[in-house]
Amino acid sequence: MNRIHLKKVSCLAFILIFGFLGARCATDTHTHEPTAKTYPKDHLHSLKEINLEKVYAENRGLKVLEENATTTHDYYRGGVQEKEEGETLMKAGKWSDARLHLEKSNRFLRTVLKYFPEDEAYRNVYGEQTIIFLPNLLIADNDLKLVAVYRNLKNENRAAEVKKEGQLYVAESLKSVKTEWAHQIKKGLED
Repeated sequence: MNRIHLKKVSCLAFILIFGFLGARCATDTHTHEPTAKTYPKDHLHSLKEINLEKVYAENRGLKVLEENATTTHDYYRGGVQEKEEGETLMKAGKWSDARLHLEKSNRFLRTVLKYFPEDEAYRNVYGEQTIIFLPNLLIADNDLKLVAVYRNLKNENRAAEVKKEGQLYVAESLKSVKTEWAHQIKKGLED
């Protein structure tokens, strides 16, 4: 009986020792490189580095519907997808349809801003996957496009309101990350 009891205790000790060693190895990350790129606060990101086409490319795929969005990443992706659709319709001269998509994009992106109010040049989504994360700047860009849409729809009052909103969002974006793209939008909203 003592021999069986000793065997059980030995097995239990063996399992515990290797269990703790395995857990320590699994959580030991001091030798790994950080996955997200880091930049000084005043670093100016070029248009080659951060631009709308890259944002579109990162968020293409299965279309996110408002009723199916559950995470902030879903809302961000849905906002980018609606923006791309709105801009395509704008280029085709379908002003009313473009307005609906750009406004829907802004609704998606405002939901994101409730939880993550600052823009980031590179945001780690999971593992080593990073995305260009600029909800404030995307809203400002949408607002710049909406100014043109509302002017084509002969609604100057709404164009002026959207222009002011866009200026606030581009200022918020520039507080957290500096991009040439933001400076272009700022200039566009001032003209």
